[in-house]
Amino acid sequence: MEKKDIGLMPEQVRVSGEFNANYQDDDNMATVTITPGTAEKTIETMDGVEMISTTVATHSANGDADLALDSYRNGNVANCIHLDTSNEKPQSDARKHKQPLAWCKWIINRPKMMFSIMLCFNLSFPVITIILILCGETVFPTVFNDLPLQLTDDDQWLRYVAWNARNDEFTKYNHNVTTTGASGFRTSMENPIYILYEKPNGNVFTKENLQAMRDLEDELISKANYTDFCQLDAGGECKKPVSLVRYFDGTYAAFGSIFNDTEFDNIPVVLDAANSSPFLKSAIQFHFSKDTVIDVANGIAEAPITRSIIPLGWPLEGYTNEDKMETVQANFITSTYNSYFQNLFSNGYRQMNIIYYSRPLWQATLDSQITIDTILVAGSFVFIFCFVWFQTGSLWIAGFAVLGIMTSFCSANLFYRYILDFRFFGTFHILSIFIILGIGADDIFVFMDTWKSTGFEVYPGLEYRLSDAYRRASITMLVTSLTTAVAFFVSATSPLLGVKSFGLFAGVLVLVNYVTVITFLPTVIITYHNFWSNCSCCCCFKCTKSAQSSGKRLQKKRTIVRFFMGPYFRFVTHRIWRWVILLFFVVIISIFSYFATKLRPQEEAVQVFGESSNFVQFERKMVKAFKSSSSDMNKEVYIVWGLKNQDLSSCHHTDHRCEGQTVWDNSFDLNPLPSQQAMKDFCTRLRNLTVEEGERLHVQRDVVTGKVAVKCFIDDMYQFYESLELQELPNSTDLNMPIKENKIRSIMETSPDVFDLSALHETFYRYFETGLAYWLTSGYTGQSNADKIELQNMIGEEIDKRDTASIKSGTDVFGTRLRYVAFKVKTTLAYGSLGYEEGIPIVNSWEDFINTEMSKMPPSVDGAFQCTCEGINLFDYLKVQKTLSDNAVKGVVLGLAIAFPLLVLTTTNIILGTMATVSIALTTWCVIAVIPMAGWKLGVLESLNIGLIVGLAVDYVVHLAEGYRLSRKQDRLGKLNDMLEHVGISVVSGAATTLGASAFMLPAEILFFKQFAIFLFCTIGFSLIFSLGLFTTMLGMIGPEGHTGSLNVFYYWLIGRKKTDVKCDHCNGKGFHGDQPDCKVIRSPANATLTRRSVYEIGDRETAL
Repeated sequence: MEKKDIGLMPEQVRVSGEFNANYQDDDNMATVTITPGTAEKTIETMDGVEMISTTVATHSANGDADLALDSYRNGNVANCIHLDTSNEKPQSDARKHKQPLAWCKWIINRPKMMFSIMLCFNLSFPVITIILILCGETVFPTVFNDLPLQLTDDDQWLRYVAWNARNDEFTKYNHNVTTTGASGFRTSMENPIYILYEKPNGNVFTKENLQAMRDLEDELISKANYTDFCQLDAGGECKKPVSLVRYFDGTYAAFGSIFNDTEFDNIPVVLDAANSSPFLKSAIQFHFSKDTVIDVANGIAEAPITRSIIPLGWPLEGYTNEDKMETVQANFITSTYNSYFQNLFSNGYRQMNIIYYSRPLWQATLDSQITIDTILVAGSFVFIFCFVWFQTGSLWIAGFAVLGIMTSFCSANLFYRYILDFRFFGTFHILSIFIILGIGADDIFVFMDTWKSTGFEVYPGLEYRLSDAYRRASITMLVTSLTTAVAFFVSATSPLLGVKSFGLFAGVLVLVNYVTVITFLPTVIITYHNFWSNCSCCCCFKCTKSAQSSGKRLQKKRTIVRFFMGPYFRFVTHRIWRWVILLFFVVIISIFSYFATKLRPQEEAVQVFGESSNFVQFERKMVKAFKSSSSDMNKEVYIVWGLKNQDLSSCHHTDHRCEGQTVWDNSFDLNPLPSQQAMKDFCTRLRNLTVEEGERLHVQRDVVTGKVAVKCFIDDMYQFYESLELQELPNSTDLNMPIKENKIRSIMETSPDVFDLSALHETFYRYFETGLAYWLTSGYTGQSNADKIELQNMIGEEIDKRDTASIKSGTDVFGTRLRYVAFKVKTTLAYGSLGYEEGIPIVNSWEDFINTEMSKMPPSVDGAFQCTCEGINLFDYLKVQKTLSDNAVKGVVLGLAIAFPLLVLTTTNIILGTMATVSIALTTWCVIAVIPMAGWKLGVLESLNIGLIVGLAVDYVVHLAEGYRLSRKQDRLGKLNDMLEHVGISVVSGAATTLGASAFMLPAEILFFKQFAIFLFCTIGFSLIFSLGLFTTMLGMIGPEGHTGSLNVFYYWLIGRKKTDVKCDHCNGKGFHGDQPDCKVIRSPANATLTRRSVYEIGDRETAL
């Protein structure tokens, strides 16, 4: 009788003769005695874990022993094996391992050369990038101040571009229309400073507060160089601030002496008088909040908030380039007022809260905050690097592994920029580096943990060990990388460039990173293993022998592995606790489902800063706190003739700033008399919309007359010619519109000092345009007004080679060709005041209204369209909101729909694939529920981030599913234990990396960064909880065993293989046969020790002796 070291197996053994054996498996030890005829033996290990059965190998004194391997389940003899313990030299251990991969053999045989080659290959991409940049190439076509979310094939966007690019395709002729007494410079308002005075639960209409307003505004307009940038009035003087103070300082004294109350002694009376005046009522409404109360009888004038405007002029004198003018004006505003207003916002002014806005101040704050938040971004990167260093235990591996991730960013960008030919690189593309750092770190941990786990096994050579680790890790990483990339590629189906380009770039980046990890990381690990694993670096970077062996470092890591194999395994498989876990997840899912149903579309504009920001408060109060007035920044609907949808066919598919080519409506002509009358009637129709029509179109009405606020040049023309009197003409001469040839000729004949009739072509046709010019220039006198400056911006004329002629006096012309005109209708709609659910029906109402009215117009004026053509394109934005919302839902559904078959195919098990998909779906559902829980609504940023969830949620559950599939055990508990042993620590390490990196970004003030960090944190957090919690528990309860749910069964059916067939290497090319093979003989020395790591292929199973 002899003692032998044996290993645990899921088989039974029958032996002849009594046999004692010591069992040892890493951490546990036991001794068993086998007597003849024993069919089964149960071992209780030292830590209390019950092992089901064991296979024991022994030999007799003469060196021969028959080991009959019985099936654990049915006891039938499946095969037999003879063990010869004579002193004959055994065959190589290599027979129990697959042949090493050629790639791994190259790395092992020439580690330094392969490392150098792969390092140079990876560094070549950033080097190429630098060379291209130095050569003037736009390698990173960065656009950080704009997120292109335009529906480029939608009518609203094409009309918007057509209007804003209308003057690019031809030389627009501008008549000499100037404001009387002014040079024309700084007569318009541009980038004014808005000031909100607020006293929550108080009253700003007190004597003290009005005096404070006056003092503050006087201080603002007395700043150095203000007079060089202020808006000018008709006399060329700086306009006073648009303020409630104007109703007390005598500005409006012409309307009554009551408006000269400089000491603010009769506040209720003055405000009531202004609100009752037909001339002032519309203007003073701008300063009244919705809670304003004016009661003269009781001497009450109360409001919690009011507002003022510091007007700044445009265009600036001495500049012809608008970009230069914008820069000069912005520099003045920021240098003079930025820090001043920041202090006012923080500390208030004489007991009042001050909230402000100006576009240059907003941009300056954004630029400053981006710099601050970038430090947090750098902190995230440092954390990821340090954590990888900590987990790998090697600065060498961590440094080159992270370097590989960074170089993959460059290589992915080159592929994206030059192969896919995308010319947009935005903020999301930059943030994708954090996504890839998390995914890349996860891949690093998977490979490193797989490599370290192979250290417990015996291999014939290092190339066998590397090949074993490479096969297992590369397959696992391929599954996660493929599913993640596909989830990102789903976003590439979006019609919005900002979303599409990011989805494509992120998908490419994930795949490129996978290739980098499986090619470069093995060379780094082997180089470290061969030359640096037993060294440490002191402060002087001198290599010394490490005092801590790699075995001890590995043992420290094995503590986490033992936790997953032991306590955590027993916890999730405990017959009571597993039901508690399921109940916990049912409660969690129910709570989050309730909040998910509360998700609503966002009405507000896209926010850049957080809730406490001055600018967010300003936008909300402007929309919600004040009454509607003519001075509000409400959107105007343009009704445009002469233009068609812009042609963007010549634009590059990723050039969101390309304006394409203007398409003219050549049928547009106002010379026919019916067309002029139809235009006039249509303007009257707009002014007199019914109450029902006005509500449907959300038009704004004058608070005095009740008429719709409309700007129609044709009305002004009619009024001009109705009042026109020329002494040279008989009193009976009719000069009223519509304009006829004889009327204009009469005017031309009476003005020989202006018109040279002899210069006219005999077929001269442009009489309406001649009358238009005569009206705009007030008979070429130059005595015009500000309204005509605005109206001329809505009229486009060009020189007609045949009909245009110069006037005799001055430099103006007549007889131009009219290319386009527009009417403007003021609405009650403001950007950020409504969501797409309410807004899109309004857009459709406008479309239906215009189409209906145009169907009644003469052919030469029936081609008009409507759009919100100035500033932010509200109508297009509403459609973008809906598209983003729909795409977010579609992205999630499509991502899951694609992930399901991928997971089924990669795990080769429909049950495993289904369970993994359910885990991903629940993760996505809970992250979506975070939106209403955080007090947010489904807006632009939220929709964009939802598109990332599925792509980020797949990793950990796929790692676990793949670990479960690769287990050699047949029962679910054995598979589950193997899965937790080999994959658990990789999942936790990968999650910790991304969670830590996103936590660094949570304090960011830029809402885009902050929301991205929250979404990233929640997605990874829920993914970790559902994968290690729910998914793992469900595997312990209903995980597939043996071939249950396996796709291999279907494959075997296709090729004709039966369950009773056995694999073989030489079976006429089939790979299996149905007959039992003869018993095999394995040679082993007499003193052989059979361990758990000795693996031989017996029949159709790999059996560990």
